[in-house]
Amino acid sequence: MSKTGYPVDGLYFRVSSERQTTQNQFADLLQVAGKDGSGWDWARIRAALAACISEEQRQTTSGANRTVYRVQPELAEELACDCSYVEQGRSGKTGAQQRPLFEQMKRDAGARKFDRLLVWKVSRLGRDMREVIATVYDLADLGITVIPVKSQTGPISSTMGKLLWAIQAWYAEMENSEKSEAIKAGQARARAGGKHMGRRVFNREEVVRLRNVERLSWPEIARRTGAGVGTVVKAYRDLTMAAGHPPS
Repeated sequence: MSKTGYPVDGLYFRVSSERQTTQNQFADLLQVAGKDGSGWDWARIRAALAACISEEQRQTTSGANRTVYRVQPELAEELACDCSYVEQGRSGKTGAQQRPLFEQMKRDAGARKFDRLLVWKVSRLGRDMREVIATVYDLADLGITVIPVKSQTGPISSTMGKLLWAIQAWYAEMENSEKSEAIKAGQARARAGGKHMGRRVFNREEVVRLRNVERLSWPEIARRTGAGVGTVVKAYRDLTMAAGHPPS
């Protein structure tokens, strides 16, 4: 509890790929977090969350541009000190390796650094029903209440709460399974049509050629190679420095 006697909120955000952004989750959770004035400096956390996600444009194998989102690890670590956890990563059997901030959240829960954990949906807690329910029970045993702001649940300690959590966790698992099957079916159709699947291979030597021979700008090189501007600049500098030439 905070000094005012109100519960302290922890926030957990997760997306499973760099084509998804947690930005829409931020607004929804911040509408609920600290409503009673307890907990953290929410104005500062709001600003840090906004800065935590970076965007960059990439070119797909078909030549189209797409936006990818990346969580800035340094800012995510700072936010975790205030019990606001933001990460990209898939849940599953190797969750400890793929979701380090999820594991830190559980450690902080054990230390009672917060009283309630706010998540966007039940599906943010795990990829299947078993993982979701196990997480909620583990946190409940530590005295932490989990509140998914976009899912209808209740206290896991009550009979109705157990039923609602089971229904929502089952639905989240079915939704994930359907999405996975749809993606696999789409990839199979694309391969059958002769379309290349997967990321374009990044050629660092091509970056140097495009810069030194064709004298292209960094954004144009990024578009040609299908990588981010920061990636191509770093590749160029690394190769030119290794060759004993100062980067231009």
